[in-house]
Amino acid sequence: MNSRSDIAARGVALVALLIATGLLMSACALSGIGRPVLRVGTAPTYPPVVFEYENEIVGIEADLARIVAGKIGREVVFQRYPFPELIDALERGDVDVVMSGLSVTPERATRVRFTEPYMEVGQLALIRTRDLARLGRIQWIRRPGTRVGYQRGTTGEVYVANQLTRSVAFAFDSIGDGLRSLRAGRIDYFVHDSPTIWRLTGDPAHRDLIGLYRPLTDEHLAWAVRLDDMELFRLLNEALSGLRNEGLIEPVLNRWIPVRVRVP
Repeated sequence: MNSRSDIAARGVALVALLIATGLLMSACALSGIGRPVLRVGTAPTYPPVVFEYENEIVGIEADLARIVAGKIGREVVFQRYPFPELIDALERGDVDVVMSGLSVTPERATRVRFTEPYMEVGQLALIRTRDLARLGRIQWIRRPGTRVGYQRGTTGEVYVANQLTRSVAFAFDSIGDGLRSLRAGRIDYFVHDSPTIWRLTGDPAHRDLIGLYRPLTDEHLAWAVRLDDMELFRLLNEALSGLRNEGLIEPVLNRWIPVRVRVP
């Protein structure tokens, strides 16, 4: 039979355990540990929309992902993929949402469910500054034999294939590869989303390049969830609506793209 001292000691130990457990649970709640995870698929090679800096994912999408995740009570976990593999990863269930500068297109909408757009963009053309007199009118991009570069897997590729059928097209795996080819004179134009062109031409380090600010396409960036994930679709749209009402989207855009130019 246990003595009263043994019972008392066990009682004290049990109380201490309960207190410790309660403190641990409180600490977890304060730190966010234990919250449901939001697995965000991204290809962090698209500054200023989403890219890596000192091993951290940053940019417009990263800021918005963290803000939205906080609103819906989730903890963000970024998962990196090559851009062409993002929708495959979403369909497999490896990620919950794609936040990676994804333009809304009818083709993609057959595979994913897009949230409301958060930003209006379009394809722009980039040329060498020294060639402004020779290439500076945007309609000249349609001349036969014009050498046009684009990044694989983007809507820029679709535009070049469908609209510039008389051009000589060059595909690149990254923006950096395209810029090197443009500077070397191997292509005449490099086509990419407007945030990329705005960022490049607003940076003094790229004074040798200039953007042609008349949009070639009309596009919108949005987030993608699985077709059957109506709950996350609803939560993200509600969070986006809240961000708009609170005026929180524009400051994020201004942080990463201080200058935005559009010529109607």
